[in-house]
Amino acid sequence: MSQKATKVTFADVMGTLDGKGDIDCSHKGLTSLEGCPEKVKGDFNCSGNRLTTLEGAPKSIKGRFNCSNNQLTTLDGGPEDVKGDYDCSENQLISLDDGPIYVMGDFSCAGNQLTSLKGEIYSSKGTKLAKCLEIVEGDFNCSDNQLITLDGAPLIVGGDFFCSHNQLTTLQGAPKKIPGDFDCSRNQLASFDECPEVILGDFLCAGNQLTSLEGLPREVGGNFNCSMNQLTSLKNCYKKFKGAFNCSGNQLDSLKGAPQEVGSFECSNNQLTSLKRAPEKVRGFFDCSWNLLTSLKGAPKKVKGNFDCSGNQLTTLESTLQTVGGDFICGENAQPFIEEEIRTIVYVNGHIIV
Repeated sequence: MSQKATKVTFADVMGTLDGKGDIDCSHKGLTSLEGCPEKVKGDFNCSGNRLTTLEGAPKSIKGRFNCSNNQLTTLDGGPEDVKGDYDCSENQLISLDDGPIYVMGDFSCAGNQLTSLKGEIYSSKGTKLAKCLEIVEGDFNCSDNQLITLDGAPLIVGGDFFCSHNQLTTLQGAPKKIPGDFDCSRNQLASFDECPEVILGDFLCAGNQLTSLEGLPREVGGNFNCSMNQLTSLKNCYKKFKGAFNCSGNQLDSLKGAPQEVGSFECSNNQLTSLKRAPEKVRGFFDCSWNLLTSLKGAPKKVKGNFDCSGNQLTTLESTLQTVGGDFICGENAQPFIEEEIRTIVYVNGHIIV
């Protein structure tokens, strides 16, 4: 006969606290927040316990609230007013019912069992306040759930937006403007339909089922990673990227449509037979390794970082490439090359790796 789990309350472990400073009751084996002060003027951390409910939690927290790594299935009973970050990640949440409407810091519900971001939010008096979290002033993270849509996501996010490792087939519901990074990698996206219009940071959409770049945001301010998709063309891409551009691990047989100016450029592990239409200006590294190249014709004249053409079918290094600011890497080709030969063809500031 199984024994009933021992109840361990906040009061049992922490005693009576006035809530005038930070409270850290994490990793104490708590099963209940019974005995918590109603208001906390600092942070409140109850992560890493055995909580199945937030009943008894403070109603007002002027700092950060962390209830991650528990066994919560609901946010019912949680604080109504949190002035800092709100972290309910790594629980067993199936909805965001009774969660916050407005978060002044970051909000993370990553690593739960959410199938929707919609949630009925009520006050302690039973008044319905909203259908979902509306504003997050910091980062929003709903990655590692079971979401098939972003309906119910905040309308306004002040930082990064992470929705990777879900089951998204559309970006419907995503905010129109992302001030930071946007990561929708490792989903089931086949297109950029309903994509944010402006992403001021990095845009990561790797590991989806994209076959086209049609529908990209109007603006991406940082790096762009569309690797590990099913792209056969770079048509509809931007002409310039401030950051790195990564289209590796696709099905590209041509660089037609590639940006002409990038920070770094990675097109490795495709089916390229030519570097024609490669970027003309590369401020970082250039990686065209593990393709089907027999020539480096079309390569940029100058690469400020490393240049990697290893794992191809090259028998000659004659090309338009003149200067490499970093290392020159050319091992595992159809013909071995020696350092003296390479340095007569290309000026390499760094090492030769054959």
